[in-house]
Amino acid sequence: MEDVKRFVHGHYEEHLESKFYASDLAKNLQQNAAAAGESYRDQVDWEAAYTIKHRPSNNIADFPEISPKTRDLVDTYIAQTVTLAELLAECMSLNLGLTGDHIKAVLSPRSVGTKFAMYPPCPQPELVWGLRAHTDASGIIIMLQDESVGGLDFLKNDTAEWVPVHPNPGSRIFVDIGDQIEVISGGVYKSAVHRVAVGTEGRRLSMATFYNPGVDAVVAPAREEEAPVEYPRNYKWEDYLEYYQETKFGDKADRFEGMKKKMLG
Repeated sequence: MEDVKRFVHGHYEEHLESKFYASDLAKNLQQNAAAAGESYRDQVDWEAAYTIKHRPSNNIADFPEISPKTRDLVDTYIAQTVTLAELLAECMSLNLGLTGDHIKAVLSPRSVGTKFAMYPPCPQPELVWGLRAHTDASGIIIMLQDESVGGLDFLKNDTAEWVPVHPNPGSRIFVDIGDQIEVISGGVYKSAVHRVAVGTEGRRLSMATFYNPGVDAVVAPAREEEAPVEYPRNYKWEDYLEYYQETKFGDKADRFEGMKKKMLG
């Protein structure tokens, strides 16, 4: 984990940092915010990010600046991360009173990818979020975050209070639940609304590995007769993901309702 984090920091410094600060977002932050008004903070994200796909196919070769040795390092990390995600899927299935392989079977053929993100220091953090509030569309998310720079908050369901996820030493792993697990569990496990704030000091690292359904996977509550009516049923993950791209920063309940309507044609 430490080696992978060193790679992400080094890759950002060599290949992304100068491009980020040369972007219109960074160069013209104050002017753009003034022109857009109060809505600007809800339009952009102050992050430098890229995604590497691991399964069913691997596209790390599309990043020629990443050496073969580092590719092997990332592949080793991902293999262990997938093992952890599958163990969590088994535990959740058993907690729901299902067979241990239920969630894994529903998500099959599984797809896995990692979002490597850096949230640089921002001269005017009150103008922009690092990443706007949202839930993740996916299944199980395994996240390795910065050990010294904070910024990640999640919305606590029962109190509607924003709670910080403080940095922790020792490469502690955090787990997030995506919309698909909420649907499968009929709301027993709820996807977490979360956001990233930026500051003026330090850059924050985030590595989120997404353990997702395959594009043709069909998702539904495990016990459809017991699941609340607000959850959509028997939709393809590919269709949900397409709809999610349009509604990512909107209300999750509205997204579930919209998906139900799309299923009805």
